[in-house]
Amino acid sequence: MSLRRDCAEGDAQPWAARSIAPPMAFAPASPTEPVTIASSLGIANPGPAKPFVPFAPQYPVPQSVGSVVNDAFGDHYGYDVDPTGLFGKKKGAAAAAPVKGAKKGGMLSNLKVAKDKANATVRKAASGAKSGAKSLAKRASDLVTGLSHFDYKLYSDTFTALLGVAKKDDGINTDSKNNYAAFAGDSKYKKVVKIAQMQEAKMTHTESLQKNVKGRDSKVIKKKAEGRNAATLGFAQVEASAESKERYGDVIYPPAATVGIPTLVTLTVNDTNGTKGMLPITGLVVEALDVANITKGGDGNIAINMAEVKEIKMQASQEALTSDEFEFEWTLCVHGLHVDEQKNLHNGPMILVPKSNMNNVSAYGIATKNGVESALSHAIKGDKIDLLLLWTAFKLVQGAQDLAYASINSDQRKAAQELFGSLDGANNQNSYSEDVDADEFDELNAATIM
Repeated sequence: MSLRRDCAEGDAQPWAARSIAPPMAFAPASPTEPVTIASSLGIANPGPAKPFVPFAPQYPVPQSVGSVVNDAFGDHYGYDVDPTGLFGKKKGAAAAAPVKGAKKGGMLSNLKVAKDKANATVRKAASGAKSGAKSLAKRASDLVTGLSHFDYKLYSDTFTALLGVAKKDDGINTDSKNNYAAFAGDSKYKKVVKIAQMQEAKMTHTESLQKNVKGRDSKVIKKKAEGRNAATLGFAQVEASAESKERYGDVIYPPAATVGIPTLVTLTVNDTNGTKGMLPITGLVVEALDVANITKGGDGNIAINMAEVKEIKMQASQEALTSDEFEFEWTLCVHGLHVDEQKNLHNGPMILVPKSNMNNVSAYGIATKNGVESALSHAIKGDKIDLLLLWTAFKLVQGAQDLAYASINSDQRKAAQELFGSLDGANNQNSYSEDVDADEFDELNAATIM
């Protein structure tokens, strides 16, 4: 028996076997549509593909920023110069001014001319006296310590003191742009500022002019003018001091004028604030307080009477301290220097600085025949010192505190540490740790280890 099944129906041929239709899931795609994997698997046509969108990063909008040169020479540091055209545009018509000596043409040739001129300037500066180099080093520490409104000198040989005077930008002339406005910038002292402005409105100074006429001897003519002299740091009652003349007499103007070296200016009787007995101060001395110079009561204690100051709502307070107790709290004093027309020096009253409250001007004291009283109270009344003198003394102390940490030479840093405390902390006031004395190690010695 054959296993083949022949077709027995009709006349169909044996090869015409019945075909089996494929399942609908594998139905061929429509002739109008291309064959795809989806159509082969019976998946509904998802429609046309979305168009390709290339990746396009969204960059932030460029922001205008200052240059390093602009920042370095900004008003914050006390420089009054514009950057060169290489790093930023100069102000006004100077922006388009070419470098003198530069030829038209390539930028490299112009850069070379500018470079040669810069090198010549550097060589000229380098050829100056050694004091010029010291001045540059001092200016570097200015930026660290905030002493940009003062020329100063640290004495560290036979005595320790800091002398500060109004800044002289060219070594000779003072400029009112370096002057402080007393008590400005703090809302707590709004009423005090008004009193300070009234005090300053009464100040006068001497204007002088050299008159040259052909056929006559030249002469200097003078007149009284409103406003304070730019060298004036305030007014105070003063008394003659032979010791100050011996210490600071060599810097009475005009010495060999050098930028950054403090000079004490002589002012005439026309420089006044309208109060009898108050004379102009052109120098401030910061030194360690000698308790022997403070008046004591019958019991040997020092009375501290801080009067009420209504303008800042400061309450009155009283206490009495032994000499040792007093020295724990009051470690520094500042006094003004007046130079008369005979080049003699006079000291103003001692303004006392509280160690724990150096940055609070209302806590400062003043030495009187009764002990210690409020410096702010006396300055408001204008009877021993005025508000301008108290404020400039305060600002000098504020700036000079950081000298103990600045990269100055070893002897000067030790003097600053003696005044303002060592690197070991404020509890070691008037003492300091040993360090490497060589000047090349100054920056390392001054570094604070965190």
